[in-house]
Amino acid sequence: MGVPGTARRWAVAALCAPSAAVLVYAWGAIHLYTPDFRETCELAHGGWDRAYGQVTYFPLSRPCNADQDLVPSYVNPAVVVLLVATALCVGLAVAARRNPRSRKEL
Repeated sequence: MGVPGTARRWAVAALCAPSAAVLVYAWGAIHLYTPDFRETCELAHGGWDRAYGQVTYFPLSRPCNADQDLVPSYVNPAVVVLLVATALCVGLAVAARRNPRSRKEL
């Protein structure tokens, strides 16, 4: 007997959400590395300050100065939301699997 229809949909979503989180994280990580960090900050982000520039991997960050970061601002929140969605989808898949009313096969 396979996984019921509702549980199957939540299980698929639980597999897709972490994949999306990895892709968004990778997109942000690409922004950490630039051939000339100082020049990129000066030309594209309004300046470079020596006090900044340390790379952190969680949250992803490589600041040029107090106001600008090479990593887009949406990357870290998107990763967190996708990981929370993963946990939620897993919980809903388990709940749907245990629910006798969701035993109908589609």
